[in-house]
Amino acid sequence: MDLTFIFVIAVVLVAIITAVVEVVKKTFNIKARYLPITSVVVGIFVAILVWPLTEYSLYVMIVAGIIGGLTASGSFDLAKAIKGDKQ
Repeated sequence: MDLTFIFVIAVVLVAIITAVVEVVKKTFNIKARYLPITSVVVGIFVAILVWPLTEYSLYVMIVAGIIGGLTASGSFDLAKAIKGDKQ
């Protein structure tokens, strides 16, 4: 298993994680400072849900979920900084 595979899985999960975090943020009114933690938890949860559909081990999927959650959080913050939104 190469680290490249984990990054490919994480990139695929980023869009799903971003969408789920937005729904969770609007539903439960989560503060902005807790969004990175929420993204990582949602990333792990999504990776575990997708795990039976893949050939990878649970450990690899959890690591991909963590990386995907951090990437989703970072890309959302980057897009917000580019737009100039204050929250």
